[in-house]
Amino acid sequence: MPGITHSNVPMSTTVFVNGEDIPGGITTALGIADSVGITDAQARSIISGQADLIALGENPNTYEALEQFGGGTRDGTSPITGQDGAMAAPGSDAAVGADAFYDQGVTRLVSSWIVVPPHVNPRVTTATWNALVELASSLGRPLVLVSAHRSTEFNASVGGASESLHITRKAVDIQWGSTSSQIRMDMIQKAINAGFTGIGCYSNFLHLDIGPKRSWGPNGSYTGQFEQYKAVLTANGFPFYSGPQ
Repeated sequence: MPGITHSNVPMSTTVFVNGEDIPGGITTALGIADSVGITDAQARSIISGQADLIALGENPNTYEALEQFGGGTRDGTSPITGQDGAMAAPGSDAAVGADAFYDQGVTRLVSSWIVVPPHVNPRVTTATWNALVELASSLGRPLVLVSAHRSTEFNASVGGASESLHITRKAVDIQWGSTSSQIRMDMIQKAINAGFTGIGCYSNFLHLDIGPKRSWGPNGSYTGQFEQYKAVLTANGFPFYSGPQ
């Protein structure tokens, strides 16, 4: 990125990685032009997780390795632009200019069970929306969206996977609503019961989609899944790997 100084100093506090400068680095692995605000340890975990998925015949391009770094959450920092805080998705209430009208032909569904912040574009498929409403109803409380539909350009700007289900309107990110591991495990189980087949667990939010059956942790891989969630996921047929066998 113009104006950004790149560094490959081992174990520096923050890594600014460019694929041309560091072949095999995180930007090469994820196919993005640049990334900021990611520690060396996080970068290495993402690269390792991607390699494991490829070795196991999985497509890593639907696993969200950079979602934790911002674009939807108010405390995040976009790994691409370095912008702090939530970024308004085109088509959201907070979007301005022509971008706000690019998908006005798509029905915006509404439910008292779903809280839509102004930066989020909630125009997901009916099946995705209905599964989300079913989840909220089963939990007995409204769910707050962190991210939903993303245009290809917006998805790239926040570090979304190149084949993200957010682009095809089949994914949402939601607030956990609790720090309790047991409550979060119950939420995962009820999300699966509601029909979600893609489960991405992060510290501050939960990714849900209706794509291929898979799960991952903050590094965008099976290998990075939080230990406390593995029991419920394994019980529902989500596999885990420690690397190539």
